Amino acid sequence: MPNTKVITLYDTSSREGRVTGSWNAMSLKTRLSLNFKKLQFQIVWLEYPEIEPTMQRIGVITTYTKPDGSPFYTVPVIMDPNHTTPDGKPTIIADSWKIAEYLDEKYPEPGLLFPKGSKPLQSVFHDYVTKTILSNAIPILLPRITDILNDGSLEYWRVTREAYLGAKLEEVCPKGSEKWNDTWDTLQKGFSEIAAHLDKNGPDNDFVIGTQATFADFILVSMLQIIYLVVPDEWEGRIQHWDNGKWKKIREGCAVWL
Repeated sequence: MPNTKVITLYDTSSREGRVTGSWNAMSLKTRLSLNFKKLQFQIVWLEYPEIEPTMQRIGVITTYTKPDGSPFYTVPVIMDPNHTTPDGKPTIIADSWKIAEYLDEKYPEPGLLFPKGSKPLQSVFHDYVTKTILSNAIPILLPRITDILNDGSLEYWRVTREAYLGAKLEEVCPKGSEKWNDTWDTLQKGFSEIAAHLDKNGPDNDFVIGTQATFADFILVSMLQIIYLVVPDEWEGRIQHWDNGKWKKIREGCAVWL
């Protein structure tokens, strides 16, 4: 059934005028899913230091933990007032995969994100694409996300990401450096490997499964979109031309849900 009350999506904010809409690859999967389902939703934009207190306040249950064992809160999270808990509160779901499962259960029309029997293969595809694209793009993306963040998130991002990377952001992968060139070479090989798998669907079908978009497509497009937004010059100069323009075509094929 259509949602009569507006769903709330919690997402990370960005610098006004730099990015329109979601940029976070994890949240993009949920934004794409909600739009695919034609559901009404609003977005609560959060700065990074606001995520934990907000999630604690609304009662998010997270399975992620920090190194010290305390709960780790992240986005995306949705709050759905159309389906309530036994105590009458809106349903709250965290994690893009779990949100997609929930949306299929409660809102099966106009199509399923996980067609029957596809979930195991989509799970494998998720892990494969994440390792092949997103993980390899980290040296390029993480230092440059500072360009799209508001001041309220900058210090948090710098402190946490420099601790993760073990270096100053500016030193991780300077443009034109050997690491910069090697990283792009690795990414191009990875993209071409994925393209070879997708080509098995035939020349006229750019969806991962069948002739309709599924969650697998949104996994892929979310990663294309963050590259498109964070390093637009590299998208224009490199990726949109790779593999006979496949990645430009795939991104544009899902743009209606972005």
